[in-house]
Amino acid sequence: MDIFPQCFSCILDVRFKEILNSINDRDKAISVQYKLLNIANEEFSRSKELTHIASNIYLRLVKEAPEIVKYYKELKRKSIDTALNEIKPLKKYASSLNGYEKFRFVVKVSIAGNLLDLGVSQFTPPSSITLDFINNLQFGIDNTYEAYNIIRNKKILYLFDNAGEAVYDTLLIETLKEMGNEIVGVVKEEPGFQNDLTIEDARYLGLTTQMKIITTGYAGSSIHLENVNDTLKRELNEADIIISKGMANFEYIYFMKFDKPVLFLLVPKCEPVAIALNTKKRLLVALLRKE
Repeated sequence: MDIFPQCFSCILDVRFKEILNSINDRDKAISVQYKLLNIANEEFSRSKELTHIASNIYLRLVKEAPEIVKYYKELKRKSIDTALNEIKPLKKYASSLNGYEKFRFVVKVSIAGNLLDLGVSQFTPPSSITLDFINNLQFGIDNTYEAYNIIRNKKILYLFDNAGEAVYDTLLIETLKEMGNEIVGVVKEEPGFQNDLTIEDARYLGLTTQMKIITTGYAGSSIHLENVNDTLKRELNEADIIISKGMANFEYIYFMKFDKPVLFLLVPKCEPVAIALNTKKRLLVALLRKE
């Protein structure tokens, strides 16, 4: 995805907050912020593709300040634990539904989890995700009916996003399995990108006992094909359909060509992504690109 004017301040604001929240030493915090400005200048000068820029800035920053990785690890554990409690009534409600009605509901739950995003400036995630909260959410793009009619007996490559969000993905994954699909989950390589799901988080959540999980072999924001491992490339080739969670995956994958359908599930939390989708911020997006 191309750079918008807002992207500069958004990326830097998030990075500055990480530094201030994770580094207690005053002198080091100041030093790392100086380094961040130099890193950002270099990366924005080097590339015009947003997800590569964001990935490179973050990965270079955590080399200077590994405290940020610890900061996110603690946040991810709390997010997962909270989500595991909050999903129980949602799972009970989903079990009372059938067919397309159930599919659309669990898709809404999955997308609602995408609101647990710590990587967008001036965006505050919801304090809780309840049944009432889910029912009050509105779609900006709703291709769930088309997706429901084609996602059967397929091999699905499921690209996870945030750690807490992954808990809310489990209802959709269970429903997809009931529809005869085989699912391979994709998580980030350690130490991960921001609060995105890694293999360590997947084990903590219990996903590794529920499905096949592979890593990208890379800790960037999306599945940048020049950086991912051969395992992911093989699974990409063998999959019948891709389910892509989150903004960063949309920002990269939507502008790539794959010879298979891609179902994008996300909430646009910034104006550039909303513009790219021709929708409004905070509305749910279930966008099926057929090829």
